[in-house]
Amino acid sequence: MKVFNLGELQWKQTQLIYHTLANMNIECLLLHSTKQKYVCVGLHQDPRTEIDINYCKKNNIGIFRRETGGGIVLLDKNQLFFNIILKKSNPIVPRFPQNFFKKFLQPVIKTCNEFEIKTEFHPICDLVVNGKKISGNGGGELGECNVLVGNILLDFNYRQMTKVINSPKKLKESYYNLMKQNITTVKEELGYIPSKEKMYKVLTTKYLELLGPLEIGEVNEEINNQIDKLDKKYFSDEWMYQRGVKKNGYEIKIREGVFLFYKIIKTLNGNVEIICQTEENIIKETIFSGSILSLKDNVGKIRKKLIGMEYKKVDLDLLIYDLIKKYGGVTVA
Repeated sequence: MKVFNLGELQWKQTQLIYHTLANMNIECLLLHSTKQKYVCVGLHQDPRTEIDINYCKKNNIGIFRRETGGGIVLLDKNQLFFNIILKKSNPIVPRFPQNFFKKFLQPVIKTCNEFEIKTEFHPICDLVVNGKKISGNGGGELGECNVLVGNILLDFNYRQMTKVINSPKKLKESYYNLMKQNITTVKEELGYIPSKEKMYKVLTTKYLELLGPLEIGEVNEEINNQIDKLDKKYFSDEWMYQRGVKKNGYEIKIREGVFLFYKIIKTLNGNVEIICQTEENIIKETIFSGSILSLKDNVGKIRKKLIGMEYKKVDLDLLIYDLIKKYGGVTVA
């Protein structure tokens, strides 16, 4: 296997490089970071509905739609990126996704522990410190390869993360508060940020223990030519603005088990807005606004039904309709 330690790259290159290496079936450990800020959305998302594009343009924040799933992430120079690219036929690749993440995130856990940040694996693919996420990870299949895409948060701009998403003001504030409660950084844990070079050196050593000898990889002319081809594809309007999956309600993941769910229901009396906050997949809080607010007793009945329930997005969407019909005192349009 190869190891590519590429240092700081132009923001586009941080996404194009792992897409390229996977499409070329090059098994490797890839380490890098970005010089500029950008927003990355998942395969099934449409940037026009998910992101405040005008805000991003005004603040020189790039936008990329990747070929793997997951949600919106704000990426900048205060994060370390790591990728593992392995052929699906490689015998060291576990059969089940959760086992894949658990196995190949162990070196990241050991790296954080080396810097006295006690880190644990939280299924399916988060790494947490005292219940707070410090490493957000994802992955999928690109061509004939399985790809792990991850980062370590050195520092994080929580407020700007709320500004890049295209969502109502009420949801942004709930999002900010939940992020502060459920996300941490190296700086918050240590009081300072070690050098990227030092952290990548430790990370490489820990991956050597798992993967065995690693040959230094070089981004050669063949790889650069393929990057140029993918650049044209991934930054075309045809790719960038494909319609996403139709949603029954707006969902934001904070970390594994912690979500925000937002829904607008049209009634003959006006719109009803609902925000549900979850913790370990249990609904812990609900916030109502709109026409239903004048019916305080009925709101209490609906909240009582929702709080304590297991969070299942599809079931919740249908249940909210039924509860408003039954207790809301309004007619659903």
